[in-house]
Amino acid sequence: MRTKLVVFLFCILLKGLLFGQSDSTIVPADLGIVDAIYLTYYDFRHNKGILKEQISSTVDKEQLDFMGKSLDKETLSYSDNQKTAEIKSNTVWGFVQNKTLYINYKGSFYRVPVFGSVCYLVATVEIVGAGFYDPMFGYGSGRRQEVREFLINFYDGVITEFKMEEAELLLSRDKLIYAEFKKLNRRKQKEQIFRYIRKYNDAHPVHFLK
Repeated sequence: MRTKLVVFLFCILLKGLLFGQSDSTIVPADLGIVDAIYLTYYDFRHNKGILKEQISSTVDKEQLDFMGKSLDKETLSYSDNQKTAEIKSNTVWGFVQNKTLYINYKGSFYRVPVFGSVCYLVATVEIVGAGFYDPMFGYGSGRRQEVREFLINFYDGVITEFKMEEAELLLSRDKLIYAEFKKLNRRKQKEQIFRYIRKYNDAHPVHFLK
């Protein structure tokens, strides 16, 4: 009876392991995947992108930056199940081109220089401040462009402005790495935060879902 129970439990464990390996596939650390455009974050997580061959564009498909230039147009036309579809380019979630991920942030696409469980990017944002008064021209709008840093949690796709508190929260999911990071003084933490983000990413490779 005990032998049968052990065999039964072993079969359940084996089934769980096989299922865990079959419901996802690892994303190469260097993003060595085919160039593609992803309409939504869901499409990216499942690696269901629009390929170069599906896109109708006046841009030469032999150009290395074909994906980016195609999205410079106001609309994107592509074939899907032998039907032609057209969408606004600024609604696309992102694309992969030459082993680099580009993500749409407020209508513009920005390169993601650090990719992994924790992604990092730099984007230009419009800041609306208090207006100002000019004796010759009257009141100004108080709008200006600023470069800001952002973090992305790969597993929910949420983009948050880079802050040490946010970075630490993501790192804290790995107790050993986080404990090592917390041993540093505050100045060293700020200096080495990106090294630890890369270290975290190396320890936690990401997966596409099937």
